[in-house]
Parts: sequence; structure tokens; C-alpha cells
Amino acid sequence: MNLKPFPVAVVALGPGSQPEDEDLNYMPLPREVEHFDLPYLPTAEEVSHLTAALSVIDSLIHKLADYQGDGETYPVISLAGLDSDNRRLLNQLLGEGEVSARVKRVDGRRLDMQESVFAGVWRVLEYSPDEQLLDDRIEACPIPAAVWQEARAFGQPSLHIPDPQNLQLMNAGPVAVEIADHMGKTGDDAHIINFSLLPMSPDDLAWLDSLIGPGNSGVFSRGYGKCRIMGSALRDVWRVQYFNGMNDILLDTLEITRIPEVALASLDDLTDSLERLREAREWLAGETA
Repeated sequence: MNLKPFPVAVVALGPGSQPEDEDLNYMPLPREVEHFDLPYLPTAEEVSHLTAALSVIDSLIHKLADYQGDGETYPVISLAGLDSDNRRLLNQLLGEGEVSARVKRVDGRRLDMQESVFAGVWRVLEYSPDEQLLDDRIEACPIPAAVWQEARAFGQPSLHIPDPQNLQLMNAGPVAVEIADHMGKTGDDAHIINFSLLPMSPDDLAWLDSLIGPGNSGVFSRGYGKCRIMGSALRDVWRVQYFNGMNDILLDTLEITRIPEVALASLDDLTDSLERLREAREWLAGETA
């Protein structure tokens, strides 16, 4: 495994891909679907002096052991005080997982988030509006809460449906009414509108796109299939698209919910990650004994 210099490369849109600009309405797809690889574990010579990194791992394991899956209150560990060698060990151990995200906060700051190879364990980098690194931290949770909290803060709470004027629309009008009716009624279950199953003309989709508008949060999953989850200018309204290996859209949906379930690591995922972190820590303990 090739080590990356600090700050660790948080891949907002998949490995090897970065947006051409800061517009979250445009999110390019990664080149390939990746699978889980065990993190590279260093030799005894590489870890014997890295007590700060080992303390971070111990703290993460301890906090995860008591975590019950709350989406807002969860383990957060700052890495701001670590030197480059200790960061390197954490970079080796955490690696890059299947899900990444980017958030443009309403105050101008940006968050780049990369799930590690341990599902539900995230590396989060926070930047100032002038691109200065403000914080580097680990968050252990289904997804960092800022993804949906900032999307909600950015989104409009209601939808005004304009006159489509001279456009010859098929189903865009009723779909817009459906969106407006379900906004503000989000509960445990998402309300899903499947564009792939509806007769929709290009004018329909273009009109709805302009109505929904771009948001400030985006999530990308490259697990068993590629999935792009985009916040919108409307509160709790997300565009969720699934792609095949050629980056063609297989399924195009709109979800009205706090955050689409496909973006979330489950409590079982986090429990499994805890066990694998313990195994890695035991190996490191044997190396440093």
C-alpha cells in the first residue's frame, strides 16, 4: 500500500476523481468499482514509537464499544495534534472504504469525508472558505451528521410550483405536487418517486431539475453498485441515482427523507468494524510487545 502524505487524501467522489469545480450539482463517477481490502499493517519497527496513534485507536475502540447507533451523538476523535508519523500509521490502518461525501456548509466551510475500510468509521477534513485546513478527525457513525444537517439548513422548507408556461409537460406537474405534499412529512420511511418507471419527457426532467435545484451535500457509494446521492435546494429532498459499470443510469429516483438509507452504515456494520479494529489492535500490540 502506498502511503499518502498528510492531509490524507479524502476522496470526495471516488478514487482518482475530483470535481472540476465546487458545484455539487456536478459529481463525476469513479473509474471502477472497488472491493474491500484488508488494511496494510506495518512492521514492529514502524509502530514501536507511535504511541499517539495507538492511543487514538484505543480510544476509538473504547468509544465504539459503548455506541448504540445514534445518528447525532457518536464518537468523534480529533487528530489535530498528531505528527506526520502517527498520521501515517492511522492512514495505513483506516484506508479508503466504499463511501465518500462532500458538504459545503452554509457558513462557507467545506467538509470532505471518506469512509475507511471499517464501515461507519469516517475520516473528516474541514476547510475554511479560503481552503485552510481547520480540523482532521475521525467520526464513527452511520454517516457524519453534517451531511444531512447542513443539507436541511441549506434547503428551502416548502416548494412553490411555478406555471410551466408554454412547455408541453407529461407528468412533471403531478410529480411537483407530490413533492410539495410530502415535504415536511418526513418520518422513518422515505417517500420515493421513481423517475425510471414514470413516462417522463426531456422537458419534464429539465423542468423538475430546475424546480428542485442544486444542494450543498453529495454522497457517493461505490460498493456492489455505484450510487450517487445529491441533496437539493429543497429540504429533505434528495436525488438518488444508481449506475452500471459503464456509468449509465440504471435507476433514477427522488427520495424525500432526512437522509437516504443507502448512504448509511448499519449498527451491524459498526459492530463488525469494532471487531476488526480490535483484531488489528491486537496485532499491533503483539508487534510492540
